[in-house]
Amino acid sequence: MSVSDFMQWIATARRNPLSALCACVVVLCAVACWYIYGNMKWLDLEHKQVMQDGDLALSSMISGPSVRQELAASREVTRRIEDNLVVEDNLAENLWYFFKIEQSTKVHVAELRPNNSLITDTKAYYRRVPFTIKVTGTYEQAAAFLYAIETGPRLAYVTSLSIRRTDPGSVSVILDMNVELLGKK
Repeated sequence: MSVSDFMQWIATARRNPLSALCACVVVLCAVACWYIYGNMKWLDLEHKQVMQDGDLALSSMISGPSVRQELAASREVTRRIEDNLVVEDNLAENLWYFFKIEQSTKVHVAELRPNNSLITDTKAYYRRVPFTIKVTGTYEQAAAFLYAIETGPRLAYVTSLSIRRTDPGSVSVILDMNVELLGKK
């Protein structure tokens, strides 16, 4: 292509400005299509990410009331646990807990001693308050006492347990156990 051909194209564009403008628009559109086609994978990844974000936001909005209900339920359970924690220094209330169970199960508490708490790390929210208990009664009464300790309002962990007859022919048994109650730090 020579300079004269180029000049002839310019003269044609001056005579037909609308055609020249359309040709420029076509060239610009072709460049834009080439650019978009080249970035199609990147745009597809962006579209998928936006769709995932939208789905996540939608599921959060849908599950919002149930999350609030679960949070309220967990706060209620935590409050009930906190209300049933023992205070190690409140010996009278701690012992009365076992004596109330004694009254309801009709066993005889022969021995009830609080033991020294083990020193735990400072990061723990709770402490273990140990007790040594010896009760006498029938097997059913002793089993009811143990069941009441395990299912009572205080959180208890039976660390050791032994049960034996008082005499070989007797129906009376002795239940020895070590119990740890969950207490406030």
